[in-house]
Amino acid sequence: MTRNDFEGSADAVVQAGHVEGGIHFSLPSRPAPHPPRQIRPPTRNYTNNERQLREITEAARFTGEPGGEAPRLIVLRGAAGGGKSETAFQWAGEHHEDFPDGHFYARLSGAAGESGSESECLRDFLITVGYAVNEIPETLQGRANYFRSWSTGKRVAVVVDDAVTAAQVRWLLPGLGRSVVLVTEAGPLAALRAREKPAFVELDPMSPESARLLLRRILDEDDPRPQREPEQLDALVQRCEGSTLALCVAGALLAQRPTRPIDWLVRELSDQDRRLAVLSRDESLSVNAVLNTAADRLDERARRLYTAFGDHPGSGDVSVAALVAVLEEREDDVREGLDRLLDARLVQQSAPDRFFVDGLVRAHARRYHSDPGASSRFVQFYVDGAIPAGNAVMPQRGWLQRIWPDLRLGSVPPDPEAWLAAERVNIRAVAELLRDGGDERVGPLAVAVWPFHERAKHLDDMDAVNDCAVAVEESRDHDANRLVAGLALVQRGFAFRHRGERDKAAEMFARANEMASEHGERDLAATAVESLGLVRREQGDRAAAHELLLRNLAMAREIADARRTALAKMHLGSVESPEAAVGLLDEAIEAFRSLPRPDLHNEHKSLLWRGIRRVELQRPDEARTDLTAALRHMTEENRHFEIAQAHAALARCAVAAGAVEETREHFTRSASIYRTWGFLDQAEQVQAELDRS
Repeated sequence: MTRNDFEGSADAVVQAGHVEGGIHFSLPSRPAPHPPRQIRPPTRNYTNNERQLREITEAARFTGEPGGEAPRLIVLRGAAGGGKSETAFQWAGEHHEDFPDGHFYARLSGAAGESGSESECLRDFLITVGYAVNEIPETLQGRANYFRSWSTGKRVAVVVDDAVTAAQVRWLLPGLGRSVVLVTEAGPLAALRAREKPAFVELDPMSPESARLLLRRILDEDDPRPQREPEQLDALVQRCEGSTLALCVAGALLAQRPTRPIDWLVRELSDQDRRLAVLSRDESLSVNAVLNTAADRLDERARRLYTAFGDHPGSGDVSVAALVAVLEEREDDVREGLDRLLDARLVQQSAPDRFFVDGLVRAHARRYHSDPGASSRFVQFYVDGAIPAGNAVMPQRGWLQRIWPDLRLGSVPPDPEAWLAAERVNIRAVAELLRDGGDERVGPLAVAVWPFHERAKHLDDMDAVNDCAVAVEESRDHDANRLVAGLALVQRGFAFRHRGERDKAAEMFARANEMASEHGERDLAATAVESLGLVRREQGDRAAAHELLLRNLAMAREIADARRTALAKMHLGSVESPEAAVGLLDEAIEAFRSLPRPDLHNEHKSLLWRGIRRVELQRPDEARTDLTAALRHMTEENRHFEIAQAHAALARCAVAAGAVEETREHFTRSASIYRTWGFLDQAEQVQAELDRS
């Protein structure tokens, strides 16, 4: 008799009656020895919102049998500065024992129209549970899949702070199981009702009794002022109008000036010129008065640093290096000023050398004092950093040097891709500012950062930044501008191509080709024709792809550029008849090796295609040699699409040799990689071959 008992320990257990094909586990290679504990402990000064805590507990209750239940999703709503985050931390702290498998924290941008931080949060989640950096997918979809897979059946708590859209929240949801997700709403999240069943908990303004209690808790226990000045304490509570943030800042100011009476702060907040809109019943405006008071108490250096956050483009965090460059001060002085801002709770720290402010504080800093010169210097800092860093990702590409021969590249960061990843949100914001100002610097910026976006598959950024370049360059009637606009169209087309929107990609490439032909831009025309040929190949129109890629080779030979010609041979080799293809790919491989700066990636990509075509010629031994070399190189570079291609081709080699287990292993790995990285068409095709095998 078969029993279902399991004794011992394992990272994963599967119970199955009959399995066809392999079983793929996306598990960390080195599981973390202790569950993650990312959620900040609750503050000792937490006050009020007991009703809301009870509502969260009720909404988080599970009533059915363990196993297939969806995580409980609870959205905390309330005015900015109303204590939503602290309420989430408080509930998670009170219930931490209910989630033995981990506590996760994700702080999002808190600004409408921006995205990307959810991908970095998922990366942090995966690292904390034991995934090595090279195991973590680069795409947002892949990271979400891994986290959902890891968390299925577990009990975890996730706090998602400053969510702007429902889509951001969905990426961060764990898999089925008795988990709870607490979300603080920074933008309308009603769209979550369409697919999930969220509970919405509204946070009320602080009552006068709770506000007085909070102020007493912030001050030292032996501070005599609350008992000595009860009427002034009540007046201060009234000035703060129930805003938790205002009360916290007011309490901090009193604590920093223990010898001053409460009446001092009440008088400060009563000043009509300083309080601005405190007389308005909009509670968020009352915070403005408190922040003004806090900023007035900063020294000149810290105040200048504070206002720089208001002049910073977008909502991304800011590096110390950026602040040093923009303020033109010593790094030690900037760090000292940041410490003062941290003490005043005006700025928060996101990493050892990176800082951010929430949207409310940023808006206040901008109104408090705006320096157009600082804003311009921020833009120049990011442009000067992004162009050499982007160029370093693929220096042999050549477009920057071709279009802007006099462009001076600054110093390259030690790790250019890491720098670009850290500044990705800021670079996109800068591109949008340059577009709004009709600034031509957006052109070289878009061309420089495209290889980074393409390699990491940051498709939304690729689309947005190049759209900005097209908008600026098409508004200018000059051949050089038309060249940049056409190249940006091609680069934008790759975003649509990678998304699987091939018709839209083809439209972009066709527009670029038309633009290039009108202005006699042979290089751009060849690039557009080549890109269109690749799309037709992926659409399954091999005849059209062959015609376009054959024309591309003729154009490359006419241009007489060795690298372009080698690329054209490689691409034509992917659709040419097998015998002719092998000859073309032989020539491409040799050409890539012979370049002044050998192109290892495209050399191995050509080896991959030669292996694929040799499989078709039924030359499995030669094919396996090519494919194994290509797979080794692509694995080192984390080129997931090409890795999946190589496994699929090796599976076809094994089919020819009658090696059934090897066939299934390679097809299974290929399908899994395609599926994980969002290449669903290719995954379905490989899965069909696996089923037939």
